[in-house]
Amino acid sequence: MITLEDGRTATLAANLIGVAIATFLVVFMERRGGEHVRHLLLPGFCAGLTTFSAVVGLTLEPREGGQLFLIHNLIFSLLTIVVIMPIARKIISVRA
Repeated sequence: MITLEDGRTATLAANLIGVAIATFLVVFMERRGGEHVRHLLLPGFCAGLTTFSAVVGLTLEPREGGQLFLIHNLIFSLLTIVVIMPIARKIISVRA
């Protein structure tokens, strides 16, 4: 069982999962349509999952490394997009 006792680690994990799901959904909607649910899933579900307010709170926290935490979130989020986008494009075919 995985335990994330550090709030920063748990927030980073939630953000990366949300970014991966959002990237997959963007490719899915681009290839298969689904524009009618886009505004529900991306800003609704994925934005709620990615906890941006928690990132800002932890960045401004007086503990050491607040700004480094923000940089880690940005870099790992971009890397997640770079990894998930090609995989999603291979898995999801274009609607005929």
